[in-house]
Amino acid sequence: MEHISRTGDSNMSSFNSRQTVLFLVVLMLTAIDFGAYWALGRFDLGSAGRILVALLPLPADIAAIVFILRRIRKLDEFQKRIQFEAVTVAFLSTGVAAFVFGYLQKANAVGAPNMGLVWGSMLLFYAIGYFIAVQHYK
Repeated sequence: MEHISRTGDSNMSSFNSRQTVLFLVVLMLTAIDFGAYWALGRFDLGSAGRILVALLPLPADIAAIVFILRRIRKLDEFQKRIQFEAVTVAFLSTGVAAFVFGYLQKANAVGAPNMGLVWGSMLLFYAIGYFIAVQHYK
């Protein structure tokens, strides 16, 4: 979607630079998360070292939350409503999935959950919630 300023100039370069920053932030967070996961599986670090590596992604993850909240606060009210509904569907669906997974685990039908499964589920549920919200307001 292209935005036009009062002078008639296109703001696409600004939009593209924001998208590039968002992409680079996501890429950096993913690298830190996978790096910590990889290090925990490869090195014998001792208890304190393992805890330190396990907590290493936390500052970047908190920064991502702040970054996303700032971006959402810049949206218009309609876009905020769509994001709110998408996040609500993702949050509640992930909670239900966690309960179901816990019950399946208690029944010895599945093993321990992994981070990829949880994040993948959250992203899928967010996409479903976003689609539902957009369709509702069409």
